[in-house]
Amino acid sequence: MSGAKQNLQKRIRSLSAKQLVIVLLFLSCLIVFLLIMIDMVIRDENSLDQFAFKKISGIISASLTRFMTIITFFGSFNFLFPAYILLIIYDLYIKDKKLFLYILCIGLSSTGLLFLLKFLFKRIRPSDPLLHAVNGFSFPSGHSFSGFTFYGILVYIIWNDTNLAKASKWLFSILLFIIACIIAFSRVYLHVHFASDVIAGFCLAVISLTVAYWILKTITDRQLSQVEIQA
Repeated sequence: MSGAKQNLQKRIRSLSAKQLVIVLLFLSCLIVFLLIMIDMVIRDENSLDQFAFKKISGIISASLTRFMTIITFFGSFNFLFPAYILLIIYDLYIKDKKLFLYILCIGLSSTGLLFLLKFLFKRIRPSDPLLHAVNGFSFPSGHSFSGFTFYGILVYIIWNDTNLAKASKWLFSILLFIIACIIAFSRVYLHVHFASDVIAGFCLAVISLTVAYWILKTITDRQLSQVEIQA
């Protein structure tokens, strides 16, 4: 038992600060997602959702509704599908010829996971939407999950596949995160999702991106090790 504990302590010490932050973020999002799933979806505890709707009701206006209707498009399938195609073409023909495979896998697996969860939980959407013809189930928010996933991929590319200055990388990363947050907020504002759906979508995006990051890092490290051995 003590030997296993010592090995665990060695592994923890060997983690860099960046990796430790990623692990903590992953665990935090996993816990929050499970809490939402159990308390707010399965047990139907809706105090947070009602509180969010109550606060949002005070800022609803015709102009803001038009803006939210526009911004929510950038988290929709009609926008993200061609955006993924362009991103894959960019990485396939211009930049990293291997990264496009990971982007494709993340896009397909995240879509499959999203529809699986919606099918399993079948949570009904809010009854008073500001948008019409919104179909499907509510949990988790597809716009939130897909938006944070896609813009998270863009952040990864900015930091690992561009020659931008560090300040520019931070600037673009923050802007992309803000865009994803506004898209997520628009779903609650438009009453097509509960706040818990949107938070769960964000958590699920972080979880899936973290898993994808570790897989990509493991594959990359193995390839570098093989190159070093051959050299």
